[in-house]
Amino acid sequence: MVISLKKHIESSGAEAVKTAVEAFRSAIGSIAQAGALAIPPLGAGLLAKLNAVRENVPAQATPDQVAAARAEFEQELGQWSESAAQYSNNKEKEIRDIMIAVAVSAEALAERDQRYAGQFGGLTTRLHSIAAMEDLSAIRRSVVQSAEEMKSTVDKMTEESEETVAQLRAEVAHYRAKLEQSEAREAVDPLTGLANRRETESQLQDRITWRRQFCVAVLDLNGFKKINDVHGHVAGDNLLRKFATEMKAHFRSTDVVGRWGGDEFIVIIDSTLEEAQLSLDRVRKWAFGEYTIETGKGVVRAPMRASIGVAAWDKKETMVELVARADASMYAEKKVRSMPRASVA
Repeated sequence: MVISLKKHIESSGAEAVKTAVEAFRSAIGSIAQAGALAIPPLGAGLLAKLNAVRENVPAQATPDQVAAARAEFEQELGQWSESAAQYSNNKEKEIRDIMIAVAVSAEALAERDQRYAGQFGGLTTRLHSIAAMEDLSAIRRSVVQSAEEMKSTVDKMTEESEETVAQLRAEVAHYRAKLEQSEAREAVDPLTGLANRRETESQLQDRITWRRQFCVAVLDLNGFKKINDVHGHVAGDNLLRKFATEMKAHFRSTDVVGRWGGDEFIVIIDSTLEEAQLSLDRVRKWAFGEYTIETGKGVVRAPMRASIGVAAWDKKETMVELVARADASMYAEKKVRSMPRASVA
């Protein structure tokens, strides 16, 4: 009896250690994903480094191995937090630069306008007095005189302001280009180069707002977890990039191909449901199949297919409802494909 109890305690202890290690590995992965979503431009580096830390923790890790992984995890997270702080500071500087440029330009325009304030004030008073006149000839003479004076004043202002306006236009163009570049970076998934989830949601909402005809397709890669487990995350990332390139090539430039998260992709297709299904048939034919991928230790060939669900917007449902319907269709297909085939007698 005592021997049996001892074996039970030892067995339970081993299982507890295994559960704790798995929880630690899962926590590292969750933190990596959260950090990547928080600041997408820094996400790829954080994911790669924390996934490497996670891979170095075996299921039956010793306390020393866990302690070493924890130290490495804290170091990588600390370095990422410094990069994140620097990124935020750079963003704040861009905004400050824009505000300073606008303030300087506004001040210059205000000074210029003050010099002509008296002249415009006199013209305003004269125009008010014209309204009280009853002699049409006098009204005509006063209006002509006021118009000539106003034209002369405006001509002088235009001459003096040409250089200021040119400088202002150059500064505005410069900062507009910087903002457009920043917005473009914010809209792209750093790993695949496709539209990220935030940009895809924005595109979906725009189409709903303008009541345009469109469809949504959701694709979930089959067996992707096995690629990561067997060949590592370097291979998985390489496969995601190659599959994303193939996806992009098989849709029109007006359609939006995005990474929804993990190994799930989403496509906004500006067409009828029948046309969207034809596009997806081309993807099944040409984008599915074997891919040659780099694992970090060599090159392997990996088969890749996906379950697909598609739904056309019914002009009533919200973005969440539409995506949920496409998602349900995808999972229904995945369930059918995973069912064992009946044996043939």
